[in-house]
Amino acid sequence: MMLYQLLYSLTQEGFIMKSLLLSLTVATLTFATTAQASDDLSNMTWPQIVAQAKKEGTVVWYNWFYQDRFRGEVKDFENHYGIKVIIPDGSHDANMNKFLAQSSRPTGDIDVLSLGGSDLAKFKPEKMLIGPLSNLLPQSNTLKYKMEGVDSKGYAVSYWGNQTGIAYNPSLISQKDLPQTLSDFSAYFAKHPGMFGFNYEKGGSGPAFFQSTVRNVVPDIDYQTAQPTATTMAKLTPAWKWFNQRRGQYIITASNSDSMTRLNGGEFAMVASWEDLTASLQKEGDISKAIKFYIPKMTMPGGGNVVMIPKNAPHPAAALLFIHWLTSAKTQVTFNKDFGSVPQNTGSNSHYALVNKAERKNSSLWPDKPLSDAINKAFINHVIFH
Repeated sequence: MMLYQLLYSLTQEGFIMKSLLLSLTVATLTFATTAQASDDLSNMTWPQIVAQAKKEGTVVWYNWFYQDRFRGEVKDFENHYGIKVIIPDGSHDANMNKFLAQSSRPTGDIDVLSLGGSDLAKFKPEKMLIGPLSNLLPQSNTLKYKMEGVDSKGYAVSYWGNQTGIAYNPSLISQKDLPQTLSDFSAYFAKHPGMFGFNYEKGGSGPAFFQSTVRNVVPDIDYQTAQPTATTMAKLTPAWKWFNQRRGQYIITASNSDSMTRLNGGEFAMVASWEDLTASLQKEGDISKAIKFYIPKMTMPGGGNVVMIPKNAPHPAAALLFIHWLTSAKTQVTFNKDFGSVPQNTGSNSHYALVNKAERKNSSLWPDKPLSDAINKAFINHVIFH
């Protein structure tokens, strides 16, 4: 009996060991295949990449906004290359979490991932992404790889530009009376209390306004390189004083949408907003096409979203080809026309933009991510909770 049990045990252990070794072998081979596919891209000519992409036949794009509208936009890519584009439903956070959770898998579900530029600071692109894309894409020098204070080192490329600024109701303020400098805003607030609104945390355009104000009140800080040390943050005290002295002259709104709805209804003359949001709301008929948008001379930051290819993408060649199409001058002009986004390819024109080329020069960079976050937190502590 004991001999039988021993033989049975050894047999079972052998079976388990073989199964384990087989599983490890399959996983290793799968990982090697994915890694090899990634390496192959850098050793292929562009025509070879296009041919490989067509063989793969599918690209899965995880993008968290305008999903239904983008499913229509990508028909041009599908018809041209014969490659199916799948855009799953999913929020920004859900997509980000999926990407991180699947990062250790041999093959993931994501071919192309969209994130905000500042999201790149949450992980190491060079360890988790295929690239640098700046070495793989044709005419890569026409594209942007740094967004919202974060340098992707070429591993993520901007495909969607969004510019902050001021949306205004021409029936309540004329173009010639628009405030341009900090002094102009001070004078307008005093003369027209309650006619300007912004949200301080939901949507980003409000932080863009108060960060721009901070930079104008306290100009002797390099906001691209300074770290949020105690010394740096102490220097911002005059900015909080500026806002607190004007309590009641500006209105804190519930969100970007709330700001735009109240602007459209005539409650506000001006609100902090985004160029693409303003254009999209007009295109959808949610606000009047009479609403205008401008970037004041005191500057306001422009940002945007980037796309990247996870290292374990199931269709890496198709992903690279799709990103090439997404960032092409032609597609960027189409997005500018259809969505109001700022073209991210230097070969594109901005014919359909709400902001002209001369005024675009008033666009600035966001502060470096750690400092930007610290300024937002300090505004809440020293102004909102003051």
